[in-house]
Amino acid sequence: MAKGGLPELLNYKQKGKDMNEFIKVPMSEKLAYCFGDPALTLMYTMTTTLLIYFYTNVVGISAGAVGMIMLLSRVFDGFSDVLMGTIIDRTHSKYGKARIWILRLAIPYALAAVLLFTMPPMGDMGKIIYAFVTYNIMNTVVYTAISQPFHALGSLMSRDRRERDVICNIRMVLSITASMIITAFTLPLINKVAKLIDNQQMAWILVTAGYAIVSVFVLINTYCTCTERVQAADTNKKEKVNTPFWTAFKVTVTNRYFLIALGLMIFYTAYQIIIGTDLTYYCQYVLNDVDLVMPLSAAEKISTIIGIAMLPKLLPKYGKRNLICAGCILGIAGQLLFLMNITSVPLGVVTCIMRGFGIAPFYGVQYSLPSDAIEYGHWKTGVRVEGLMFSSMSMGQKAGSGFTSAIMGAILSMAAFDGLKATAAEQTASAISAIKTFYLYVPIAIWVIMFIIAACYKLDKMYDKMMRELISREGKGEPEEIPVAAHSENKINVAIGRVYGSSGRKIAEEIAKELNCRVYDRQIICLLAEKMGMETSNLEEVQKYLDNYNYGDKEPTFSPYAYPQAGVADDMSAVKMFEEQSQIIRGLAQKAPGVFLGRCANFILGGQEHTYSFFLYADDEYREKEGREYYGGMSLAELKEKDEMRNSYYQKFTGMRRDDPKHYDMVVNVSKTGVEGTVSMILDYIRNKEESRQGGK
Repeated sequence: MAKGGLPELLNYKQKGKDMNEFIKVPMSEKLAYCFGDPALTLMYTMTTTLLIYFYTNVVGISAGAVGMIMLLSRVFDGFSDVLMGTIIDRTHSKYGKARIWILRLAIPYALAAVLLFTMPPMGDMGKIIYAFVTYNIMNTVVYTAISQPFHALGSLMSRDRRERDVICNIRMVLSITASMIITAFTLPLINKVAKLIDNQQMAWILVTAGYAIVSVFVLINTYCTCTERVQAADTNKKEKVNTPFWTAFKVTVTNRYFLIALGLMIFYTAYQIIIGTDLTYYCQYVLNDVDLVMPLSAAEKISTIIGIAMLPKLLPKYGKRNLICAGCILGIAGQLLFLMNITSVPLGVVTCIMRGFGIAPFYGVQYSLPSDAIEYGHWKTGVRVEGLMFSSMSMGQKAGSGFTSAIMGAILSMAAFDGLKATAAEQTASAISAIKTFYLYVPIAIWVIMFIIAACYKLDKMYDKMMRELISREGKGEPEEIPVAAHSENKINVAIGRVYGSSGRKIAEEIAKELNCRVYDRQIICLLAEKMGMETSNLEEVQKYLDNYNYGDKEPTFSPYAYPQAGVADDMSAVKMFEEQSQIIRGLAQKAPGVFLGRCANFILGGQEHTYSFFLYADDEYREKEGREYYGGMSLAELKEKDEMRNSYYQKFTGMRRDDPKHYDMVVNVSKTGVEGTVSMILDYIRNKEESRQGGK
């Protein structure tokens, strides 16, 4: 075996991986991670929905005792979540802080799942004790220890929010598919196996063992294929810094967006437990056909899958907050519709479809919400907490599961529900009433609460700006070496934004002559191309490529295979490319101040001493003439089209309108003042400001 044992032997796919934090994650890696979720969902769904049915209807434990087992277990579970989160944050293995735990726990996870359903023949108290012990081994210890690293791994693969959203969408589609399979097909499958071997409990063990074996292989592939890139920033540090627990705890519990994500997770989990558990009882005792579980559950799950698949198109346009709120409204409407006839199967199917589409927005982004909260906390406090934040989310999820199961168990027990009685006629009227209340009315209250919580989420509008500031802050360090051919005594930086056809380049060149400095425009493109490893011999081709990249409707990642020249070394995301360009502009402004034409320079250099910004525009008639004479016959429509692309680029990376006058020292209509007049106005303004500055000292 290779030195380092099994972890090293299975680490072969990590050799030569691109460790750029903003890389477009390869699809093979996305799928390797996302298929890990169904591997966990298999057992999670078994323990949160079918396990209660197993305890009450197969081995004969009372509903009240089951509820108490779930409730007491959550006390221990809460401690284990926080403990595992702290362990993840303090893990500095060469195989990753999260990934290594997935490998270590894969087999124990499978064994614990099988043990859960291996109920030995013993008295009522013995069954309760065995259920309590095995349930805690599975959930409190093993599931916590493997699920926390898995959740954290998703935020460590990339820092690009759109990549995380895509990963989360794929993951949730696969997760809901697995949940649908477990909920809809497992019970019929177990019943068929039980008939073949004439042993109902052994059928549960065999089916669970089959699921567990598949899960082990899937999770091992997740370890082999997925890469922790965000952690790569620490690999060159000689000492690993551990954030004190109380500091991490304070950062976590004071993070408003973590609290919003946690609240949504708790109530979504309560909804999931109630619908998942009570659906079986509702079909058996109200609709009088337990086999209806499959079509009703499938209707909701398939609708959720379709809804999640639509999210990549809807999220950029409407945002997470609006979609989650709209989904809550749809869920409420679906529940109210079913109240018209609570025994109508067709109406029940329609309600399930509406609920499925309603829950899809939250289901699709539930694990990208804490990732966003991590970035928010890092931006707000300077402290980055991943393991504890995800473990706290899991603690909330389990708390919601435990308390919901306990409350359901207690109420059903008080209503004298008996799981060994097969028909409604054998159950008490109060038990049937409790089953109806859980399925029909409680979900409405949950939808309302989720709507109120989601309405408080306001990170959609500020996220991109927050990330730009965070990345810029992290980029501070040793001044970057910028190759500058000539230096001058000029200490003034001028940032010029302009519409096409307003003589912006002519004006920039005249100002540069007067200040005895350089104009920076294409030089920035050249330096950026060199930094990316691109050949710069054909500058026009390089600029055309980069401009097409920046202004495209889609957001592809810059790929070395998309550019024909040799020497392109790394993939670079849109945000990363903008940050590299910003560093070049800041370096030039510091070492050789000059006139910067476009490139969001007024935003990048905003607030610096001896820096002035101007925006130039012109009437259509003037621009038409410039298009013919200066731009080689371009029409006014073509000039305006280029302006729209520039406007989109500027707003995308600054969050502001390019032509908003409040972002500039002066806005000039060149068609009124002419090139010479505009140059004179700008220079006079700069001289007056500089003289005032000196006079004030």
